[in-house]
Amino acid sequence: MIASNDTNHGHSTEDRSDVKIGEMNINTSLTYRLDESDLLDVLFTSNANHMNLIDHLLGCAYGQALGDAYGLSTEYQKRCAVADTYPDATQLIPFPNYVQSQHSGRWIRGDWTDDTDQWLLLMETLSEHDGDVKIFARKLNMWIRHGFPELDDFGGLGLGVNVAKVVQTEGFYENPWEASRNAWESTGRQAAPNGAVMRCSASAVVHYNNIDKMKSTAIQMCQTTHFDPRCVASCVAVCLAIAYIIQSPDDDLESLIGRVQQETLATLGDALLPIYREEFLWYTGQDRTLDDLRLDDDKVIGYTFKCLAAGFYGLRSTRSFQETLNDLIRQGGDADTNGASDSYNNHNNKKF
Repeated sequence: MIASNDTNHGHSTEDRSDVKIGEMNINTSLTYRLDESDLLDVLFTSNANHMNLIDHLLGCAYGQALGDAYGLSTEYQKRCAVADTYPDATQLIPFPNYVQSQHSGRWIRGDWTDDTDQWLLLMETLSEHDGDVKIFARKLNMWIRHGFPELDDFGGLGLGVNVAKVVQTEGFYENPWEASRNAWESTGRQAAPNGAVMRCSASAVVHYNNIDKMKSTAIQMCQTTHFDPRCVASCVAVCLAIAYIIQSPDDDLESLIGRVQQETLATLGDALLPIYREEFLWYTGQDRTLDDLRLDDDKVIGYTFKCLAAGFYGLRSTRSFQETLNDLIRQGGDADTNGASDSYNNHNNKKF
């Protein structure tokens, strides 16, 4: 996400029983028994199909947060600068002990950013309020003001320019879509940033088994802050990919992606101009390489189709989850958001 709020400093460590060991903050107030079960163990005591489903859904959630947190290590950097800091491309960028920049130093090591914060807001809205956009609008407002107090936040660190503009538009809380449309039209219908696609996978996690509901929810939640059809197309494509992978994990990958491409274009219809339909197919095409994407291009690092393409790159990757993320964030640019969109990668290896 392109950040505009530089006044906060992430999840605070004040008033906690933390000690610093090496470069990691350890909460010493937590204790565990040797035989203590994981809170998620109960979910894996059913049949194999149920276990696989839960594994995929949790993998998507954890992948979101991990990709976001790992990507923060190189966010806003040029690819050449990343290579200077980590010259051995065969080695993983260390996490959470990466070299902090002035930007990433605003967060505690290992923390995720606004990308996953907003994903959590969306998950809450979908699971507690069935996708009420006014509820989501209010949650955004509270998060901007306070962050997640239970995580010792004191504001929505990393708030993007577009979201800030929309939330401050008159009438946002009464009619979020109208306010979002007005904010978009004030840019000459040019703004298509990545702040919706970074959080949209929550719609697929909740509604993977109801494609129509999932698409409707993805569109509505996207348009709450990002009205451009390119942003909508990005969200629909990501959610369709996740849903179809969960439903049919053994399907041929390129056939599945082709289905996603065509259904996305059909869903958008004439709202997506011909030039952007071609762009969409180019960015999601099988032949796209990381070099092609130029993810560190200063002028367009936050373009929604670049983030979408990063996710599809990960989807096609045959390397491990860690290796794929490492390859991606070594490109610099809006690396946390690109990493978050990579949460559904490695379809072939089933490593979500």
